[in-house]
Order: sequence, then C-alpha cells, then structure tokens
Amino acid sequence: MKSVLKKTNRAVALILAGSVLCTALSSCSSGGTNKSNPVAVDEFGEVDMEKALSYETDIDALIEKLEAKEVDPSKPVSENINKKTLAVFNWLRENHGTKTILGQQMMNEKNYEDAVYYGLSEDLPAIKGFDLIFSTSSGDTSQIDRAIEWHTKSSGLVTLTWHWNVPRDIDNLSKGTAFYTEEITNFSLVNAVTPGTKEYEQIIHDIDLIAIQLQRLEEADVPVLWRPLHEASGSWFWWGGSSRDNSMEDSYKKLWYIIFDRLENYHKLTNLIWIWNGQNQRHSVSPNTYDISGTDIYPNSQDHTAQEKSYADLQKITAEGKMIALTECGYIPDIKDMKETGAMWLYCLPWYGDFVYASSGGGPVLDTDGLPSVNTEKMSEEFLKGFLEDENVITWKKMPKWDGTEKNVPENTDLLFKMANWSKDH
Repeated sequence: MKSVLKKTNRAVALILAGSVLCTALSSCSSGGTNKSNPVAVDEFGEVDMEKALSYETDIDALIEKLEAKEVDPSKPVSENINKKTLAVFNWLRENHGTKTILGQQMMNEKNYEDAVYYGLSEDLPAIKGFDLIFSTSSGDTSQIDRAIEWHTKSSGLVTLTWHWNVPRDIDNLSKGTAFYTEEITNFSLVNAVTPGTKEYEQIIHDIDLIAIQLQRLEEADVPVLWRPLHEASGSWFWWGGSSRDNSMEDSYKKLWYIIFDRLENYHKLTNLIWIWNGQNQRHSVSPNTYDISGTDIYPNSQDHTAQEKSYADLQKITAEGKMIALTECGYIPDIKDMKETGAMWLYCLPWYGDFVYASSGGGPVLDTDGLPSVNTEKMSEEFLKGFLEDENVITWKKMPKWDGTEKNVPENTDLLFKMANWSKDH
C-alpha cells in the first residue's frame, strides 16, 4: 500500500473482511455462481493496493474501442452479463415506452415506505433503491444485505446508487469523509483520475471495495440496475459540476470510464445493468457504457406532471433507442399525463422518508395501529392508490417472479400489518 492508504481505518477493513472472503471463496451463498474475478485482498481483508494499482485503465484505448463498436440498444453493454440479469434487461426493454415501473428509494430498515403502499393496495413498488453510501466510509453493508433479501425473498428488483464518501482532506484523513463538494477542502477530481496521486489511489481502493459488494450481490444471483456518479450535472457532489475550461467534465468522464473499465474488463462483473445519470450534454459518455439514461427531478412545489420537457431534453442527449428513466423524483408523475404526452419513463423512483409518508421530528407519524400514512403534501391517497392500480403501472404484484427467488411480502412489512390487525382485534 502507498502512504495514504496505510492510514485507512482498520476497523472498516475488518468489518469488510468477512464479505471479502465470502466473495473470494464463493462459499457464502447458495445463490448464483460467482463468475467475476475476485478482488485481491491482503491478510487484513483490505484491498491489496499493490495488485489493485497494477491494473490501470488506458482511457484513450478504451474510448477508441467503444467508438469502434456498434451501438445496439437491444443488447446490454456488459459483455459478461449472466442469464438472469439478461432476462431482467430484456423485460425492461419489453416494457419501455408502453408502461412505467414503480420504484422506491429505501433507507430505514423498518421500510415504512412499503407500509404506505401496502396499506392502500396490498401491493409494493417493483424496484427498490439502495445506497452504497456507508460501504467505503464505515464498512456498513446493511444496505446490501437488505437488497439481497428483497430480491431473493420477495423477487423484487434492485437499483444501487453510490453517495461516494472521500476524504475531506486527502492530506489529513482524521478530518473524516464527505460526498458534498462544500464539505470537502482538499480532494481534487482532476487528481483522482491521474495515476500516481493520493486521490487516484483512494478512488481505485474505493472502487474495489464497491466491487466486493457488487460481487456479494452477484454471488446471491441478484441483478443490479447500477447508477454510479449520479446527478453529475450539478456541483453539489465532488464528482460533478460544470466549469468553463471543461476540466471538471473531462475528469468526470475519465472517472466514469475508470469505473466502467474496472468493473467490466478487470473484475468482469456479470450482474450489472448500467445507468448513466450525467443529465447534460457536457457530461455525455459513450453509449456503449450505459443501458439506461436517467435524470433526477425535484420540483419546488407539488407537481405530478409527466415532466415532458425533461423527458424530451434527456432524449436529445441519449443514444437513440436507449431506455430513459426517472431515476429519482420528488413527486410521482401522473400516469395519464405520461400516456398523453409520450413521456413514458421506464421507471420512476421517489425518494425515501417524507417524500412518501407523513413525518414529524424526522420519523413517520404512526396511527393507533402503528401504521404510517401518505404525506398529503406530496400526494393524496386517491392519487397513489390510482397510480398503483393503473394497468400501465408495473408494481411488485404485476412483475414476474424471477428464477431462484421467492415471492413473499417483506418480513418487516408483513409483521407490521400482522401487529396492526392484532391490535384492532384486541
């Protein structure tokens, strides 16, 4: 290891060691076969940086190869894709443009968002969003555990984003980590894509840590709608933003290509469906590195329109035929408006917490039976129930059961309603 990573929090390494060994030995799951190349680790379970740094992405050569390849939206960009992930990809394409799939970002393990949907229609979102936010900073991999459970026990689909925590000060790791630009004092995106720098070492280390978690999902036979470097057009995250000299956009693109190359060509992961969330022309990358183009929309006031203009704007910068998704939203778009305007998003994914349920003091407002209710500042019960039951909306119940999975209501949600029913009876 180089100097900066010798100081990496050993506690994180020890927490991750178990999952590293599971991945490397392919012995911790009875799910799908792990076909990717295991991440090299040292005796502490940490990423072996000497081996990690021995592989370096030749960005110019990669771009030349990508440009020489025909863009075929009917096929996934991953050349390693496994059988189930291909089935998910094909199912998404079958429904793109005609129906929209309901998603939901998750965070709290009690899944109160689920309870809102289930209470209205005994149904759930078909896609759940999870986050790798703590995977590199604290070693907390509970989001991955929940993603595996959601797919294997409930046959739900998984999308993953990554709020990438990096050192606030690359020269003083004691200052902790952050992903918001305003909280970072000394971590250069330009350096991060320049081999030989401390920042470059850090991003290679972190990508490999994330690869370990993606391999856990692969080993459990969980396909992943993978959305790294999200909302790149904004300056609020350290990997995004625009600048007059194009250095930020160029560095963002290099970082995207490093991630793509490392996961696809070095580790050869088999369970990824790639989502580009660059959101403007200046952050465009090769269409041979993404299957879905996404944008995130948070109106300042209640707005259930289809966001037709945003759909059209995204379509202009997306390779023809590629799928288009509302990868995050503050308000669920009206399905009738989507049909009428043609802005039929592949899926729409509202954010967690009070974007769905009524809250107070940071937590949900619960009724006497312990159940949450719809946040009527975001939508009415009638709107959400109508959306869930519309024939053009694919929910959990309307989605096929995937091979090797069970189709159960999530345990937390099932228990919550059993307790509520018991309370009513007593």
